[in-house]
Amino acid sequence: MDNQRGMTLIEVLAALAIGAVLLVGLARLVEGSLDDMKGQQAAYYQAQVVDATRRYLDKNAADVATLTPAGTVLPVTLAQLKTGKFLPDNFAETNPYRQGTCVLVRRPDPVNYAGQFDALIVTTGGDRIGDKDLASVAMLAGSGGGYIATSAPGIARGASWRMPTDAFRGVACPGAANAALRGPDHDGGQLVSSLFYDGAAQQAADFLYRIQIDGKPELNTMGAPVRFGGVGVVTAGTSCLVGTDATAGLAIDVATRAVLTCGTDGRWSLPGPWKAPVPDHPALLALADPEIGDVHMVTSLGRAFTFSSAREWRPLAVDQDGNFVVPKKLTTETLDALVDIKSNGTIHSDGHISTKQDLHVEHDAFLGRDVEIKGDVTVKRAVKAQGVEAELWMSAPAIALSTEEVSLGGPCNYYEYSAYSHKLELTYPRGIIVPDANARLMICGPEDKFLYVQ
Repeated sequence: MDNQRGMTLIEVLAALAIGAVLLVGLARLVEGSLDDMKGQQAAYYQAQVVDATRRYLDKNAADVATLTPAGTVLPVTLAQLKTGKFLPDNFAETNPYRQGTCVLVRRPDPVNYAGQFDALIVTTGGDRIGDKDLASVAMLAGSGGGYIATSAPGIARGASWRMPTDAFRGVACPGAANAALRGPDHDGGQLVSSLFYDGAAQQAADFLYRIQIDGKPELNTMGAPVRFGGVGVVTAGTSCLVGTDATAGLAIDVATRAVLTCGTDGRWSLPGPWKAPVPDHPALLALADPEIGDVHMVTSLGRAFTFSSAREWRPLAVDQDGNFVVPKKLTTETLDALVDIKSNGTIHSDGHISTKQDLHVEHDAFLGRDVEIKGDVTVKRAVKAQGVEAELWMSAPAIALSTEEVSLGGPCNYYEYSAYSHKLELTYPRGIIVPDANARLMICGPEDKFLYVQ
């Protein structure tokens, strides 16, 4: 018997029913995915308008303050943001839900806080966003992102802020048919972002992110000086430990207002090798746990010292070879040289130059005044002088005498002004022996005239 047969009508209907269920589920899945993408694009659109509004207020704060006296709300349109180049010219007029956007700005307390603004970036008209999707779209709209739910149409709320919309109602952006916020019967299903400057119980949109935000460097950039107070003002050298960890950190020194860092040693210190000054050298030696390379200024001496690899404090006064190089003038009260003093030029002293060892001159020595030597003078070649005077005796194998200034019967033993000593000096004293032009010896006789030696 042949058991093969075709599909029955019941089986065909069952297959069609299963297929229909699958198609419905797939359609819902696709619809949900499209709704998610639509919400993401709407959130991105909203975030761009918020950023443009922030930059608009930064640039036009003075004008906005003038236009927002107490109880006044200033509307700002997308066209104004485009004109100021805060939005591109081709920026869409509506978001993916066909909603327009209006910026409403007011000053909550113009008297006491004249420079503070509260701003709401509100979507208007178009298709309402259902409450089940509204919160998730607002969450994707960046800092200050929020919404007005149809279940509570009089309240704008975000992740960490909540405020009634009464103060912003009844104001329309130029060119709009209706006010941006009209009350509970009209405002549900709209996105609202807050851009508040110190508004009470509100989240500020201008804050610094703790983590890097790619493509948004302004979110990691301070636009004002950072001021320290409380535990942010410390004393250099005190502990900076968090528990037992030396976590990296910054603080301000209470005495000098210098920036301090938390070092690996767990103490607040100046960044780099230069550390806090000390009053005197004993205070320098008393420093606890110095590190090699640390530098301290000793204020009483006006001198800096560095902690060397030899575990001792040394003055910062020499180069890497131990040389002290001064390109210009060096002035000192006393100079003690343990080895040599070398000069490629002139050594000048208004006082004495004293040495306990030998004085070696490899070239000429030019002396403008007297030379007094308490010991012997040894000359290996010649001594040339305009005059040589010995109070006791003089000895030499040979003495060469020569002069062209005297002659037989000429004067001697007379005083003459000396250009060297700047006074009258005795010239050719009695007893001096000189030769004449013919090498015949003459002597200064008792009548102060030169006579031939007999």
